[in-house]
Amino acid sequence: MSSQHPSQRPSQRGDPADSPWRTLAAREVYRNQWLSVTEYQVIRPDGAPGLYGVVDPGDNVTIVALDDDEQVWVVEDFLYPIQQRGWFLPTGAIEQSEDPLLAAQRELAEETGLRATQWERLGAFYLTPGIATQRSYLFLARGLTPGEPQREPTERGMTQRRMPLRAARIASRRGEALSAVTALGLALAWEALHADEV
Repeated sequence: MSSQHPSQRPSQRGDPADSPWRTLAAREVYRNQWLSVTEYQVIRPDGAPGLYGVVDPGDNVTIVALDDDEQVWVVEDFLYPIQQRGWFLPTGAIEQSEDPLLAAQRELAEETGLRATQWERLGAFYLTPGIATQRSYLFLARGLTPGEPQREPTERGMTQRRMPLRAARIASRRGEALSAVTALGLALAWEALHADEV
């Protein structure tokens, strides 16, 4: 499920030398097709024993797909965990051992039908490193050609539209985009294209 290197998770093979935590044991307590939850027995930095739950949804990709006239493609869908419909950048899971760029190309085509000839990696960031191992790889995609989306059954209510990059960035700063990684992707894309205006 996850493409992460084992050193990015707590391990019984030994904690890093600079870690104030000591891992004693690990037990997977839940797994489904999207994520796993592992409970670790630890000695905390204060010397007391404790438990630490870590969620592993696997890494993902987020794509800023930009037209030649700086219109960015966003998708809109109902987000079950927060019980709300909202717009965000195309995003999706990296499959087992899949290269992040190939995952970004696949997810963009699946969710929007778009293909891109130019790809630039904007960065990779842990989303909630206090509780989860998930890292999101952000890409800027240009040289777009349209096609038919190939969405998953759970994405049947998904729609797509274009927004001016400037307007999308401003809207995300006002909290209109519900995803933090969408706000980050828009900001990084703007910086990459307009470094002198940041």
